[in-house]
Amino acid sequence: MKEGAVAYLKLTRKFSAAVVVAGLSYLGAGIASLLLRLYPIHMHLMGMGVLSFAAGVNISFWTSVTREKGSNAAALFHAISLILLPFCSLLGWGSIAVSVAAISGLLFLIPLRRRSLTFLLEIYSFLALLMAALRPGSLEVWITGLEWGYAVPLIYAVTLHSLPRTYRYRPHVPSAALMLVLHLMALVGVGPTKHLMWASMLVYLAAARVDRALSGLRAIRVREALPAHRYLISCYLLLIPLLLISWPLDLDPLGILHILMLGFIGLHVYAHAPMMIPVLLGMRNSKRFNYWAPVLLAMAALAWPFSGNMALFLLLGSLYLVIYIVWP
Repeated sequence: MKEGAVAYLKLTRKFSAAVVVAGLSYLGAGIASLLLRLYPIHMHLMGMGVLSFAAGVNISFWTSVTREKGSNAAALFHAISLILLPFCSLLGWGSIAVSVAAISGLLFLIPLRRRSLTFLLEIYSFLALLMAALRPGSLEVWITGLEWGYAVPLIYAVTLHSLPRTYRYRPHVPSAALMLVLHLMALVGVGPTKHLMWASMLVYLAAARVDRALSGLRAIRVREALPAHRYLISCYLLLIPLLLISWPLDLDPLGILHILMLGFIGLHVYAHAPMMIPVLLGMRNSKRFNYWAPVLLAMAALAWPFSGNMALFLLLGSLYLVIYIVWP
């Protein structure tokens, strides 16, 4: 690899690590603000924290996958705008900061010029983020739009790239096309938004062919790697009962936001964070994999519409267990 490309990789990985640390810090502060009953601040910190964390992981993902030189300036603007998101959001400048993040993200990604389903989904995610940022609405509706417009397509893109490659099969492209159509319809408000969202997420699992990933566990030859792979697949499998149980529930916009963030996005974070964060931050990973961390998180998401206190109790328990996986 050329010296300039190596320097670029190191620089963008520093950007991604900074954004990941910022996202984790905001999520921690968001939980603390919930305990202090500072609900508007809690919503800003949690919503912007998820966006920052997802984008930081995404920068690292693309520089690792492509190993090509993109735009340093765009990556820097993208990182800075994401780190400042919660402050801008609290000051009423959230739409401006999110728009800068979306445009700089596009400028970072477009020079890479990849021809793949993953690349198209990534480009779409930044365009969807820009559309969601400029849509008016209440705070919970605006944050839901941002998570749905950006974090969810990023999850689609990364999973449809990484899961089939890990377990040696191809994603189901017609299901991926339907998934994207349903996602766009939900984003622009064509039809019943909640039902379109849930349908898109379920079709995504069909596009990712999670059943093939489960059967692919038999191909893992290194026995020491099996606990990590089993943990990863269990997080994906938990999405099925989560979505099927929560779909019939009569959820208001705040309920949809919590199922989306705690359940769908949260389970994906739990699936990959124990493997990715120690690498990004240069930590030692103890790899004490357990299934209770994602199970308690899914239970917290389902409990939220009925009891916020119970959901918080389950969330704190799941956080302790997922930290226990990696803590030295």
